[in-house]
Amino acid sequence: MDDRTITIGLEDGTELLCDILFTYFSADFEKNYVVFRVKSTGEISAASYTEVDGKTGEISKIDSDEEWEMLEDMLADYFENQNCEGDCSSCGGCKRSDEE
Repeated sequence: MDDRTITIGLEDGTELLCDILFTYFSADFEKNYVVFRVKSTGEISAASYTEVDGKTGEISKIDSDEEWEMLEDMLADYFENQNCEGDCSSCGGCKRSDEE
């Protein structure tokens, strides 16, 4: 596993292998966030996290609509600034038209 991959344990005991898209610290909410893509489904989600020892951490659900709105805006900016070339499987969020 590299430093851009995380494993998320679910309540039912299953684990999800995820690619980290980006991390962000919000001074407004005084929290760290991780935005990730689930490898098996391509689903994109986010969580707040607390670093434990420099290599591991604990993640928590995001419950506030304000936090989700902030992260959705950041995700839109992230995909807008990706430099996709050809097949957009590398970013997964490219909204290129066939005319470009």
